[in-house]
Amino acid sequence: MSRAHGARREWTSRTGNRGRRAVSPIIATILLVAITVVLAAVLYVLVAGLEHGPTSKPSIESAFEVGSPAAGTCWSAGVTNHICGKAGDRLFNFSVEVSTSVVLGDVLFTVKTPAGAIYKNPDAAEFAVMKASSTTPIAYYAIAASAGLAMTKAFTYASGYSAATPITSTMYVVIGTGTTASSWVSGQQNVVVVYGMDHYTGQTIGETLP
Repeated sequence: MSRAHGARREWTSRTGNRGRRAVSPIIATILLVAITVVLAAVLYVLVAGLEHGPTSKPSIESAFEVGSPAAGTCWSAGVTNHICGKAGDRLFNFSVEVSTSVVLGDVLFTVKTPAGAIYKNPDAAEFAVMKASSTTPIAYYAIAASAGLAMTKAFTYASGYSAATPITSTMYVVIGTGTTASSWVSGQQNVVVVYGMDHYTGQTIGETLP
């Protein structure tokens, strides 16, 4: 075999081996790092989902319930204490029958007509949450005349209370309707609906006002 022919075989062997060489170490390292990052991200999402559980909030309907309303009449001190809007107006008291981990920031009160519209109050009105045997509210919400009996934001809180204050069976709710007692017609079938906020969603079925 000639020297030239041997050289050609050696060159072919070297180039052939080079053509079958695996991915370079640098590229392999980059691929491994990328795969590791992707797997770590997927694992984090799965673990976070297990820790936090379902994202849906429970319905307020099963967590909060008021009793049948008792009718009353607004008095002068009631206006001063943010319980009702004008002396002589019709108001209703509701005991708290069920409150499962519900706090003041979880509820918005609304009075609706039988047709589903928000009841229009001729006079200034109020929603108030009070403790048993107390004449001043721990939370109240003032409504201007003709604005409609619906809470659109949080209560105003008395000192020492906040949105995080639990609502318990030792409390009751007062609705100052903003309608004179003589003008309130019994049997109108207006209802009080509680909407869930913050930790809850949905709404209660509604309690009919006499």
